Amino acid sequence: MSYVIQTVDEFFSKLDKMQGDLAKFSQNLDRRSEKIPTLLKNFEQNIFATSDKKSSGGNAVERAAQKSLDNLRAVVETWSDKIEADRKGKQFIKKNEKYLVVMIFGAVKAGKSSLGNFFAGKKFFNAPFDNHYKKIAKPVFEIEESGRDKGDFKKDERGDTWFQEGVIDTTGAIQYFTLSGLRWIDSPGTGAVGRAGDTKNMTALVEEYLAYTDMCIFLMNSSEPGLQDDMRYMQKLSREGQEALIVITKSDKADEDEDADGNLISVLVPKPDKTRRLQEDDICKRVKETYPEVDAQKFRAISISTALANEAIDAEDDNKFKASGLDKLMKILGDKVSDNAIARKQENPRRLLNSFVDSVISDLKNFDADLNAISAAVKKYKADMEKMTALIVTNVRREVRSEVSARANEWNRQVKRGSKIDNDLISGEVTKILQDKLNEEINLQMRRVIEDFQSSEMKTVKANISAAALEKKTAQISHTYTESYTVSRPPRGLWEHVRSFFGKEYYRTEHSTRTEYQTVDLGTNLDEFLDSLMPQVEEYAKNQASESLSELKEKYFVERENFARNMRGEMEKLRGELLALKF
Repeated sequence: MSYVIQTVDEFFSKLDKMQGDLAKFSQNLDRRSEKIPTLLKNFEQNIFATSDKKSSGGNAVERAAQKSLDNLRAVVETWSDKIEADRKGKQFIKKNEKYLVVMIFGAVKAGKSSLGNFFAGKKFFNAPFDNHYKKIAKPVFEIEESGRDKGDFKKDERGDTWFQEGVIDTTGAIQYFTLSGLRWIDSPGTGAVGRAGDTKNMTALVEEYLAYTDMCIFLMNSSEPGLQDDMRYMQKLSREGQEALIVITKSDKADEDEDADGNLISVLVPKPDKTRRLQEDDICKRVKETYPEVDAQKFRAISISTALANEAIDAEDDNKFKASGLDKLMKILGDKVSDNAIARKQENPRRLLNSFVDSVISDLKNFDADLNAISAAVKKYKADMEKMTALIVTNVRREVRSEVSARANEWNRQVKRGSKIDNDLISGEVTKILQDKLNEEINLQMRRVIEDFQSSEMKTVKANISAAALEKKTAQISHTYTESYTVSRPPRGLWEHVRSFFGKEYYRTEHSTRTEYQTVDLGTNLDEFLDSLMPQVEEYAKNQASESLSELKEKYFVERENFARNMRGEMEKLRGELLALKF
């Protein structure tokens, strides 16, 4: 028995055993996954029912809250897509419960269709030697889902159907054939360019089915292995808990040889073992470096050449078949599919549920930053409000003095005319001026701090302003002076007496000090009146500004703070409920 025949027989032996095991198997999908849509719907309703309010303002708190709502709405839409994909995936799992599903994916021109045709037996059915493939019916090729309106199968000259092979991205569907207990799924090339008539993005079509297969074979062209776009699928597979085999295809090269007549001819030979090992090691290393979280135990790489294997079958060349690496791939795949296939099938739905839960919890974690942004904006505004009191008091004192001074001029004129101004009336008017100016200043300063601050009237508090009496003010001015006057006096001495006898009169000057008083109108006591008011104004303004700002700090953002608190609570509740569903 040749090595090729032996390899094929061992491969089918394992496939047949698995088929027998799975024939008695029925996938019992755990019902706990059915609870997830209800939990997500309840979460959505609880959040949006109380908080889905479009902001009419533009302050940082409102913007942060609206951003979190918009982000949440976008994520909720993705949850709907995930739920639909999960429903579709469970149908796919149930449909394929009797088979081990192996999906082949990779970049365009990686050789997926060629490798699929090899395992489907395209060469073996027409081989010049007897083999196991000739003992079975040719596999039927079917389409699971098409994303392109052109065919992905092609009939050969014998009328047999195979995957269409080409140098461009021919495959536009999820298509498969069944080989005993193995269901081999071919897929469009990742990164395939869209065509007119495509109903789906090719890469999205591949990603949709990856999670629901039992094993993945990831092909890389040996001429450009380990492209960054290829490698990202390693991360996705690892995140999904999937196992994958990296297969480096087209690991061959053209060489010169002589034919029987001594003519130079081009022949296909395998790339040197050292080159193959270097590429395999390099790919595994780069996967690990690029995605450190990837479980290296679930990934390995081998090199193959489907073209060499096909030549080996035509030529019945065991050595060339070994050089192709397809013998290793058949052995690895055979071991995988026969290694407790039932356990693998049972594990798949559990793995998917856990992955779904982890995905949703990861989405929720992203909202921590949104909620932190709301809290940070509120905290900043409150800190800015703390600094306002002194400024408000200074401005209010100035504005009140100016306003009261203007009113006092009118009162002053009335008093000058002899009218009496009631002190209670003055106190009431001063109080109103003070309250109006204080409310106006608080709102002005709040609008400078909070961009879209909505004017909020202060609660009315009776100010205890006691104005001094405004009255006329007079002063009494005294003027003291000395008055001199002449009075007659009796004569003194002999001579004066003689002369007095003849009619002479004598006089003396006397002095008298007099004081006169005058009342002067000094106007009114306006300055004293204003000076007595200002300390009261300042004290009241300080107390009321502090009280009003404290009240605004507590109440102005309460709706959004409650929103953030409620959202955190609902997220924690959903996290707990989802974690309780995990296996």
